[in-house]
Amino acid sequence: MTNEQLKVFVAVVEHGSFRAAAVAVYKTQPSISAAIKALEQQFGFSLFDRSHYRPSLTMEGKTFYRQAKKLLKQANELEMLGHQLASIDLPQLSISLSAMCAFPPVLDKIKTFWQQHPKMRLQINTEHLSGVLEQLQLENAELAIGPLTAIDQNYDFVKISEITMITVISPNLLATIPNQPITHQQLRPLPNILISDTGSLAPHDHVNIILGGQRWYVNDYQMKKALISSAMGWSRIPEHIVRTQLADGSLIKVDVENFNSESLVPMYLIRLKQQPLSPLANKFWNEISASV
Repeated sequence: MTNEQLKVFVAVVEHGSFRAAAVAVYKTQPSISAAIKALEQQFGFSLFDRSHYRPSLTMEGKTFYRQAKKLLKQANELEMLGHQLASIDLPQLSISLSAMCAFPPVLDKIKTFWQQHPKMRLQINTEHLSGVLEQLQLENAELAIGPLTAIDQNYDFVKISEITMITVISPNLLATIPNQPITHQQLRPLPNILISDTGSLAPHDHVNIILGGQRWYVNDYQMKKALISSAMGWSRIPEHIVRTQLADGSLIKVDVENFNSESLVPMYLIRLKQQPLSPLANKFWNEISASV
């Protein structure tokens, strides 16, 4: 008795005929018949009653089917366990990535490193504000990539890129398209779409806000962009995320008086000084640091 013969037997039972089983398991009908016959000869009883148009299980066949299903399930679980155990030895790179910098320059650096270490496993936690560094503190990641939000002397960091943050709004949310800076009074009644801080140890409040203005919170930039594009608010957002909307005019870039409407935000590769890095994470740190 083989695992393949059991799979064929179960396929015949569950698909109702030898022909349907052959299609389901990508075998010929004669090979299906041969596998069932081999099982019946080995144990000395019939698995199917063939006196009708469709084969039906005999009493012995019904008992055999129940145990065959259990055995195949156990075999599948054992195979999955084997793959999981084999993957334990594969090196893993864990990165806490700021949601604002999931864009080509940063991802290209990760891709280049992966091409040099094709067997590595990659784990990326996308975080915002204090959540980026918190993943290092909780040892859920070895390295972080993002801005220097709430950083202190316990971290090493090296600048690897920068992004352009701009302030955008849907023209449908404005009475007229402005040709001069928008006032706080004009924006205060409109929701400022912000991303919630994903950290829990020491949440960091947003800096670029209008005092007294209405605030809405979302969990990621895709939802932020969707709300702004639907004329439900305004926000600062990485320019690369809304490039298409700026080009087709569904969003416009605006200047707000006495507000950081547009700025370059450096992105850094960050590590905790006292946290030892795995050999793979140390290679990533050294190679990325050397390339900038």
